[in-house]
Amino acid sequence: MNTNYKLFALDVDGTLLERDGTLAPSTREVLVRLSRHSRVTLATGRSVSAASPWIDTLGITTPAILYHGAVVYDTLTKRALHEEHVPRELARKAFAVARDFPVQPQIYRSLDDPLVYVMEVTPQIEAFFAREGLSGKVIENEKEVLAVDPIKMLFIGDPAELPYFEDELRRVAPELTIMRSEKKYVEVLPPRASKGNALAWLCGYLDVPLACTVAVGDQMIDLSMIERAGLGVAMAHSGPELQAHADAVISQISELEGLLNRSAE
Repeated sequence: MNTNYKLFALDVDGTLLERDGTLAPSTREVLVRLSRHSRVTLATGRSVSAASPWIDTLGITTPAILYHGAVVYDTLTKRALHEEHVPRELARKAFAVARDFPVQPQIYRSLDDPLVYVMEVTPQIEAFFAREGLSGKVIENEKEVLAVDPIKMLFIGDPAELPYFEDELRRVAPELTIMRSEKKYVEVLPPRASKGNALAWLCGYLDVPLACTVAVGDQMIDLSMIERAGLGVAMAHSGPELQAHADAVISQISELEGLLNRSAE
């Protein structure tokens, strides 16, 4: 196996986890073996509350990339090492745009606040909370909720309508990072936030060259880290655009070892 790679950054949903949200035994076994000679961490859009069960289950001790790169989180001390926020005036603009579209907003205010703020608890939001183990609170006072710089905002909507919503967001608040994390989810992130930038920051913190990293993901929001890593890997169920930018494509995490063995030849 090629042991030149010192850091593995792995997306969670659709990458580490199966489509039903479970962790395959073969995936767990591979991560245990990888961790014997390299650092292994998560690079996910999940919040601290949603990522923590998997951090604990997998025994992740390397700082994790959360909120799609807005936060690098020390899994041992339970604090942020690096943190970016959406300026509140831009968050208010994004929220105002959302009023004119059939989307369901979620606001993630801070690491210290585990609640996700929503306008109403719809069946879609209930399903999202159940999948990620989150709790929400209905917004009673919009000005109060947006009186801080949130970490991120997420909007759930019809995939056919979301491109128009994204276009308007980019017109009104071009400074923001606006990405689709899944077909129905539009993420509004801080201006410089991305998994790729967070991976670069983490490499500097750990003194690991980017060339010695492996990044694995399945959505276009993973593109920045796949491009910046020494070995960028896309999942086989990802779209052709992501695969075109990856160094390799695998069907499941258990194939990583074979990929590393071939790269060592």
